[in-house]
Amino acid sequence: MRKYSSRSKKNLAGIHPDLRRVIDRALQESPLDFIVIEGVRSEARQRQLVASGASQTMNSRHLTGHAVDLLPIGPNGAEFAWPLYHKLGPAVEAAAKAEGVAITWGGRWSKFRDGPHFELKRDVYPESDWTTGQPAPAPRTSVAQSKTVQASAAQLATAAGGGIGALATLDGNAQLAALGVAGAVGLLALWIMRERIKKWADGDR
Repeated sequence: MRKYSSRSKKNLAGIHPDLRRVIDRALQESPLDFIVIEGVRSEARQRQLVASGASQTMNSRHLTGHAVDLLPIGPNGAEFAWPLYHKLGPAVEAAAKAEGVAITWGGRWSKFRDGPHFELKRDVYPESDWTTGQPAPAPRTSVAQSKTVQASAAQLATAAGGGIGALATLDGNAQLAALGVAGAVGLLALWIMRERIKKWADGDR
């Protein structure tokens, strides 16, 4: 069973979990071992690569954790050699298919072919859905943090305030009727809040 080198582990940090599943599978099923030579890049690093001609875009998928670069290990050691990439590339594509993950291999690009490069397809994995470095939302530990429960409480408060104001303008019998309607509305609002609290307790937070 193959294992990642310390360099590969470091470069896998922060990549999209679906891409990580593909690379994990490819490590075991590819006919070649490989090294993950690059994962998430900083903007400064990307700018350097563009300036040197090693990359042609500042819109790289490496910036958001949607891409990795792999270096195959052949009989003579690690090499940037097309014969090796012609074995590794299809193996990574097969791993992606088995995992149900849509990827693109740079070795199939018609322009600026990039054998080491594998990225999640942009139309399936847009940056807006997941970007490395975005802080994860803090877990909610109290029902009071639930947005839907907060909304229900606000609705109840608004209804109560409006009802009190309206009662002041009515005579005795009309006030009784209005109180009956307000009571029914209040009970309905309380039931809705109870259901929302139950959903929060079930994990819908």
